[in-house]
Amino acid sequence: MAKLPASPNLFWRTFILIMLLIVFSVTGWLQSFRVLNETPYVLGTAQQIVSMANLTRYALVTADPVYRPDLLMVLAKKEGLRVLPKEPSDVIVPLSHGVSFARTSISDVEAMVRNELGPDTVMASSVNGKRGLWVSVSIDGDSYWFMTRSSFIDPPYGTAWIWWALAALVASVLATTLLTRRLIKPLNELSENAKQFGRGLVPHDLPENSGPEELREVNSSFNRMVQDITRMEQDREVLLAGVSHDLRTPITRLRLETEMADLPEDTHAAMVSDLEQMEMIVNQFAAYAKRSTQPLERVSLSDTVLQYIKTARVDTDPGVKLEKLDVEPDVYVSAHPLELSRVVQNLITNAQRYGRSDDDVLHLSVSVHREKHTALLVVADQGQGLDMKEADRVMRPFERGDAARTGVSGTGLGLAIVDRIARRSSGTVDLSTTDPHGLTVSIRIPLFNEKKAETEAETAENAGKNAPSVAI
Repeated sequence: MAKLPASPNLFWRTFILIMLLIVFSVTGWLQSFRVLNETPYVLGTAQQIVSMANLTRYALVTADPVYRPDLLMVLAKKEGLRVLPKEPSDVIVPLSHGVSFARTSISDVEAMVRNELGPDTVMASSVNGKRGLWVSVSIDGDSYWFMTRSSFIDPPYGTAWIWWALAALVASVLATTLLTRRLIKPLNELSENAKQFGRGLVPHDLPENSGPEELREVNSSFNRMVQDITRMEQDREVLLAGVSHDLRTPITRLRLETEMADLPEDTHAAMVSDLEQMEMIVNQFAAYAKRSTQPLERVSLSDTVLQYIKTARVDTDPGVKLEKLDVEPDVYVSAHPLELSRVVQNLITNAQRYGRSDDDVLHLSVSVHREKHTALLVVADQGQGLDMKEADRVMRPFERGDAARTGVSGTGLGLAIVDRIARRSSGTVDLSTTDPHGLTVSIRIPLFNEKKAETEAETAENAGKNAPSVAI
């Protein structure tokens, strides 16, 4: 089955949503503040320019010509104001190109200044390459430039707002992180418990006496569900274990009596085959009923596969043609050795029962490879295959595909046991069709991680304390 692309988890989605809300809110507030503050400042600035020009012009006109140079020096030194003659060849840069006001505000300033000083008044941000605030005035019929600092017309925001904005951003990030973690933490605990329970472990109870009422109700419902399902699982385990145990003695007795009885050869062979089949069914029941509580450990999937093929003589079986055996060495996973061996056994046994071709030969392919951070075990045959509509059903206990119902005995527990063991190791089991026909079983188990293995060992130990003791 194709995997959907991973999406950001709930923490990051919530974090990004809250941060976007904060950023948009702060941006809107700052823009509103700027707009509301700019109009009064524009009016005040225009009035200051007009007053500066009128006062300077009046001072120069009324001052004694002898003291005019001294007056100009005082204006330049104290007020930063210079008076220069205006020439037709002056290179002028419009005021709107040199200040931080919006263009509409600059237009308002120029309009107000021209209304007071005359329609021929020119305002510029640079004249002949010299930056500043330039205003043209007429004194006794001659044109002059009044030049002062460009900061005179700039809004008085300075750089303080940048530091305040950075401080607000840092505070928003910290607050959003704490808030998001507080909101998501109960959901993460619920998700982690659900994962553990899905792997066959008994998780610890979620808190039911703290947090919002809705979360307390969810936690309480989840705890009750875990307890109910665990109790049902325990009852089923006890039932299957009891049935398996009770059947072993009569099967053993029948086998002994069959061996001692004087029976025709064909009758003896048929009875032995039936008894072996019954014993196999009992063993499958026992394997499925027994809930393993032993800690996972570092196990070589490569060696397990090769060892079983050698021990079971799969490569020398005349009814099996090993088309492909591709095992990458030193592929280690977290599992229990006996359980991992049972996985390989059940997969190959399942292929021997249901995956034979029309020539009654099993064309078998087995491979083990690393796939990023995952170990991949693939067992494929070229038999009748399986309708993919039945893929989910055959993974359930006591279920078999329609193609496997005729002429082949079995319990329907083989793939269910494989799925349980794989999930205990945080793995998955996928069924697909083999080209041109047949069934391919792919098992993905995370590669061995020492730190994760220690955590899982502790969890398994705690689960073992809560698990029932089933004698088989």
